Amino acid sequence: MKFELTSRRVFAGLALVVLALLAEGLILQHLQSQAPCPLCILDREAFLLIALIAIAGAIHNPPYRTAALYAGGIAFASLAGLGVASWHLWSLHHPKFGCGIDVIEQFVNDLPMAKLLPFIFHASGDCSARLDPIFGLVPPEWAFAWFAALFLTAAFLVYKWLSAAPAGAAKQGPSS
Repeated sequence: MKFELTSRRVFAGLALVVLALLAEGLILQHLQSQAPCPLCILDREAFLLIALIAIAGAIHNPPYRTAALYAGGIAFASLAGLGVASWHLWSLHHPKFGCGIDVIEQFVNDLPMAKLLPFIFHASGDCSARLDPIFGLVPPEWAFAWFAALFLTAAFLVYKWLSAAPAGAAKQGPSS
């Protein structure tokens, strides 16, 4: 039996990775009592957006050109997450500036996701607080690394799928 890496399998794999990252965030919050800050919550929302796009791509199982659109959406969501993670890392290394906890926390806690799922998306921590490292990196550094990896993966997939599909063959694509 030949193993074919279809768009459905790629998107399902991406969704599983991102959902595992969200699960780790919940483990840190609820089992290790590390309160998430507003920037952590924005990172979670970017990860959730990536997971939703990947799940939609896995369910749809699109042809190459359409799969490139899903991968492009993941790339843009990853860039948004990279921006938030960069800001978070900057606030960690410049604690006197902080993250504007009172302004950002109120904004993040007023978002619909925080009201719908407060046990996941409610911010109550300090952005400049130093957390315990996990394998040498603190959670915002891990978020930055994962957003960068997801962006590079999505950019590669866009290139691969657009170059694999001839201009007139939008209906041809992977199937599973």
